[in-house]
Amino acid sequence: MLPADQGSGFATSLPEATETGTMPEVLGARREVPLLDGRRVAQVFLDNAASTKPLRRVSEYVRAMEDYYSNIHRGTGYDSVFCTQQYEEAREIVAAFVGGDPVRDVAIPVRNATEGLNLLASTFEFRPADIVLTTLLEHHSNDLPWRGKARVEYVGLRPDTTLDLAEYEARLQALRGRVRIVAVTGASNVTGEVLPVHRLAEIAHRNGALIVIDAAQLAPHRGIDMRPHGRPDHLDFVVFSAHKMNSPYGEGAIIGPQSHFNAAAPYLQGGGTVYHVGLDHVIWADAPDRQEAGTPNVLGLLALAAAIRIYQQVGWDAIVAHERELTRRLLRGMAAMPQVEILGPANADDLGDRLGVVAFSVVGLHYQFVAAVLSYEFGIAVRAGCFCAHPLIKHLLKVTRDRERAIEGEVQSGDRREVPGAVRASIGLHNTPADIDRFLEALGAIAARRWRGRYVQETRTGAFHPEDYTFDFSTAPQLPD
Repeated sequence: MLPADQGSGFATSLPEATETGTMPEVLGARREVPLLDGRRVAQVFLDNAASTKPLRRVSEYVRAMEDYYSNIHRGTGYDSVFCTQQYEEAREIVAAFVGGDPVRDVAIPVRNATEGLNLLASTFEFRPADIVLTTLLEHHSNDLPWRGKARVEYVGLRPDTTLDLAEYEARLQALRGRVRIVAVTGASNVTGEVLPVHRLAEIAHRNGALIVIDAAQLAPHRGIDMRPHGRPDHLDFVVFSAHKMNSPYGEGAIIGPQSHFNAAAPYLQGGGTVYHVGLDHVIWADAPDRQEAGTPNVLGLLALAAAIRIYQQVGWDAIVAHERELTRRLLRGMAAMPQVEILGPANADDLGDRLGVVAFSVVGLHYQFVAAVLSYEFGIAVRAGCFCAHPLIKHLLKVTRDRERAIEGEVQSGDRREVPGAVRASIGLHNTPADIDRFLEALGAIAARRWRGRYVQETRTGAFHPEDYTFDFSTAPQLPD
């Protein structure tokens, strides 16, 4: 949910609003990059599901705020008081962005969604029989933090690679009273599936479980509304990252009930988490301070709030329409290439609620090789690997248990050349139909076995690079001497 303007201090410190529906400028998205043949071309950046480049207006706002930077909450100087006011207003903007209750919920800033999910997992006192139910679609950040805290079980996928909702409901009914937490992604960073989070919440609550939404991939692409407490489809906790929302300044947030965080032990202990300390006792502060040890990333939270305001000005209707147009163009073009295999839903004429995230392979070619050629010969930035979702990738690629064991042995010996994976192209606010067409032209050339360079594969990383060629970074910014 995109909030209306709240207060005056933060909104008036942002640059003038853009026209609703107009895609805002993204820094560096079209910067020239060198190619293997010596040419320089405008980059096509299709690695947005990993991280997005900063919005120009966010960058300008951060630079303006640097002059005022000061630590917050206890300083009495002008800058400290101002930054404290801006920080707390930004906290409210972040909570409202996902429909948090302004009285009952609180936004806790964290470095990113990974830290947020680790922090959240630490706030539950699990009993020996407790289960965390998650899915095969999860990013490692919504899987690994729960392991060791409780028994983790996984809901599988249907043959079309979408979440098996019937299995989800059946598992919750069968384990009623034992599933403490349902931890589920809002959208897959591999298949692009957008999950029906409110339906999942209603089923979880009916069976006595709380629901945690990893919204790192969802938040930049679809509106989120936690809905009121007491409703069966209320989202209990939402976690997301700023770096996927064109604000890569090291911030994320957890939004959830203040009462929960008041009752939990501090994730980290130190400055800012207490009301009083004696030599043999501590009076811990209430949330959010209790969970915010040390000096916070003040500029990072302000940048996230600034990005939220810009997304608000563009509007979800325009953001979704822009993404759907490009996703349809991308899928149709790839469908015309029989050598290209898409992992996940691939019907361009029936997108459903699908993000512009497309993982794929080219028959007969190593995924790392495909990504390298796209970069070195066409100036197109994509991602290659398992996308921090190893179980899902192995499922989609039908990797057998015997093959998995063999690969693990190779990895432990330092050889990652045969790790299974795919290539991923992912759409952002700055992308255009011309970007998609350039990508499709390049992919078509690779599928037809047309490339110029001779490539070698690194044993340690599995990555490919051209023989006798490396990127020249001498003209790029350098650390001060």
